[in-house]
Amino acid sequence: MFYINLKIALRNLWKHRAYTIINTIGLSIGMTCALVIFLFIRQYLSADNFHPNADRIFRVVSLGNGTDGKVPMMGVPVPMANALRTDFPQLEKVANLVQGYHLVEIPGKDGSAKQFHKEYGTAFYTDPALFDIFNFPWIVGEPVSLGAPNHVALTQSTATQYFGSWQNAMGKKLKFSGDETFYEVTGIIKDLPKNTDFPIHLVISYQNFGNALSTRWNSVNMGHNCYVMVKPNTDINQLQIQLNGYTKKYYDPKDPLANTHLFQSFASIHLDAKFGNFSPKRYTSSQINSLRILGSLILLIACINFINMATAQAVSRSKEVGIRKVLGSNRKQLLVRFIAETFVITFVAITIACIATEIALPVVGNFLGQQIPFNIIDFPVILIFIFALWLAVSFLAGLYPAVFVSGYNPINALKNKVSQGNKGAWSLRSILLIFQFTVTLIFIIGTLVVLKQIDYFKNKSLGFDNHAVLQINIPTDSISKTRFNTFKQKLLQRNGVEMVTYAYTPPSTSSNNFTSFYFNNSPQKTDFLLCNKPADEDYFKMFGLKMIAGKPLSKSDTVSGYILNETLLHKLHFKNPEDVLGKYIQLNRRPLARIIGVVKDFNNLSLHGDISPVIFYTNKEEYESAFVKLNPLNMQETVKEIGADFNSTFPGQFYEPSYYDEYIANYYIVEEKTAVLLSFFTSVAIFISCFGLFALISFVAVQRTKEMAIRKVLGATTIELISTLNRAFIKMIIVANLIAWPLAYILLNKWLQGFAYKIDLPMLPFIFAGLGSMGIIIFTVALRTYKMTTSNPVEALKYE
Repeated sequence: MFYINLKIALRNLWKHRAYTIINTIGLSIGMTCALVIFLFIRQYLSADNFHPNADRIFRVVSLGNGTDGKVPMMGVPVPMANALRTDFPQLEKVANLVQGYHLVEIPGKDGSAKQFHKEYGTAFYTDPALFDIFNFPWIVGEPVSLGAPNHVALTQSTATQYFGSWQNAMGKKLKFSGDETFYEVTGIIKDLPKNTDFPIHLVISYQNFGNALSTRWNSVNMGHNCYVMVKPNTDINQLQIQLNGYTKKYYDPKDPLANTHLFQSFASIHLDAKFGNFSPKRYTSSQINSLRILGSLILLIACINFINMATAQAVSRSKEVGIRKVLGSNRKQLLVRFIAETFVITFVAITIACIATEIALPVVGNFLGQQIPFNIIDFPVILIFIFALWLAVSFLAGLYPAVFVSGYNPINALKNKVSQGNKGAWSLRSILLIFQFTVTLIFIIGTLVVLKQIDYFKNKSLGFDNHAVLQINIPTDSISKTRFNTFKQKLLQRNGVEMVTYAYTPPSTSSNNFTSFYFNNSPQKTDFLLCNKPADEDYFKMFGLKMIAGKPLSKSDTVSGYILNETLLHKLHFKNPEDVLGKYIQLNRRPLARIIGVVKDFNNLSLHGDISPVIFYTNKEEYESAFVKLNPLNMQETVKEIGADFNSTFPGQFYEPSYYDEYIANYYIVEEKTAVLLSFFTSVAIFISCFGLFALISFVAVQRTKEMAIRKVLGATTIELISTLNRAFIKMIIVANLIAWPLAYILLNKWLQGFAYKIDLPMLPFIFAGLGSMGIIIFTVALRTYKMTTSNPVEALKYE
């Protein structure tokens, strides 16, 4: 029986191959989208799932107190780990993990040239206990070796990169730029999976961390993490209550900036948007859920398209149904045969989808910054999902058309009067089409608004000049600092160099340093933190920062005065900039000095966040970068010349310049990717929805053939006939707009709330989507019905 039904299904599909091809294409596109999104989400959510004690692992995080509310920080004070070991017997293991930014030097043989390797954010200081908490296997050596200073461990690939092969790395020496200490390789760690939140390449003994012995509780380094593993059956809620007592025990009760701390479960870290993690490629739970919704909607649109196409085609098969019923076929048999046809189509569609997915994955993975495997043998859950997708789509798309067609009255079917008694079915098809266009309209409006917000980001002034600025990381050892002025003078002699300045960070950066301070000889710290930006006397001129009171920084190697921004001025409750001049400020661990000026506000963060209170001062000991204003002509040649000057001034150091405007552009890479994804899904939705529209028009065209012929005989023009057919579809698209507009407004308004600087939600995308959808409807209907309205009415009146 199965073979017979399959054979009949294949014969019918071949007979109506135009509809078969259209249905297969629509379903395969929807299935491809669903499969690619599933593979990405499965890969992303499987990060760090190989730790056997994951349910007992927690990260300690901080909440900073201030006038602006709680400030989430993934870091902790340095003495936190030791205090936990002492006060919490419920903790089985406690480990520090501190992110480092190092330039690794590998001395060549016999004093030959050094090799440099940039390990920015992939080098970590830690304790041996970390490897008891996490399952990071050691191939050679033991974690206990990290309990002694001047020891490092490398991952396999890093050791191979440094020393030719990881087998040769044991016992070798390396050092870090700016540090004369040599470190011995005492272990090789198995390469971590690509989707881990711990981008570890190099592990250094925690004893070599510069602040390892610090006892300061009022300072939090965002990169200084503390992980714990609790003993079995520990009540984490009781543990949290005990941790809350830390504020009273270790913090100064008079300190308005005292932090509170939380135990955060390991499972929640990966998708955490509040505290974050070490991974540079992080997607939040809301972004993952958005992808799920997008994939489901595209698949649902494809299934709706199939239903519309199948029910439209069913009219042409009414005689076949009538004859089968007359010859004895019951409804159950017809139902099985029509569902069998759907299963064949969806099988072909899922096969095409798998091939398309295999082709698309490298492109999608590169775009999303993830390696996405499509390996059924290693990950059998993928095969289960494919099989479940096939079954679900087959029943979702095929059940209603099969029920609809198999329910034809045999007499009406033989007379081609299947439309009678099927007004409910017509109503359902209309609802499905309205749903398709509602989703498509939301996609169109969302894409246009996202593109407008990105354009706003790119064109809004940040309050400073970042064009043609080259950023160079400079060595910070004592000898190199004596050569700063020499390097600056060499660069200024170049024709392609207009200005040079030294600073800790540029005006806007994600690496801001915040610190507490005392104002005007007050015995207590203020209740908020400052973003401090040490810079030399040319910094303001270089970046075009505008003074509104006082004078700019003067040439000095030490702190000689402070300059505030407008936000800080207002937080200190001053309205007139002149009134704050001459007052005193003392930053944490820095000298007391007068306020000498006020600078106009600029965005020290991306446009996602508000402007912070900022303070400037000169201090040569804190400079870590040189910024060079280039002449736009011959920039590439000038960069090479700067490299020659760098190598002659700082021999043996690593020269790696970067353009500052490119750094700024990376602030909004997530939004740009969102726009690309929305544009793609919008195109897919429009493409599939037009198929659904085509199906419904086909159904109407068949049902109203005689009506159109009679109207033509009575004198109706082609335009009037097309207008008559358009009327019902225009009503549907109006309803779709009435539903889509408020939904899109609510969703997009909520999305825009995540930005400190945002556009006012414009009406133009809504109007464009509405008019565009009308145009699509009119064009598609006219295209499909033109032949029918211009044909010979006599032939149409003969139609049975």
